Amino acid sequence: MLFIAIVMVCACAAGTSKKATAMKTGGHPELSAQEKLTPCATCHKDATPEVYNQWYDSVHGIANVKCYQCHGTYEDLKASPDETNCAACHSAQYQKRPKDKKCWDCHPAHHFFIHK
Repeated sequence: MLFIAIVMVCACAAGTSKKATAMKTGGHPELSAQEKLTPCATCHKDATPEVYNQWYDSVHGIANVKCYQCHGTYEDLKASPDETNCAACHSAQYQKRPKDKKCWDCHPAHHFFIHK
């Protein structure tokens, strides 16, 4: 049993390293069907800790808004989400926004800052 646990930890660490390298070079690594069931934050804690920490301490992180709600799933993943995703939860604000700016120009989603 201990041997299996050690093997799993080593495999996970090797996979995280591979993923961290792919993220830093600008692409997301290919994921297995099983890996696609893993929450984004599980790997992004190690692969992109600055983004993970910004999200974790943000209003969205505190409210437990999940990555896929803004960025999509692995099948339709977007690094920069479509602004209509903001409208799903922030419809009144979305309607009043300046049309020449993205929502996150004034309200960085991965930060705790609030536009005043």
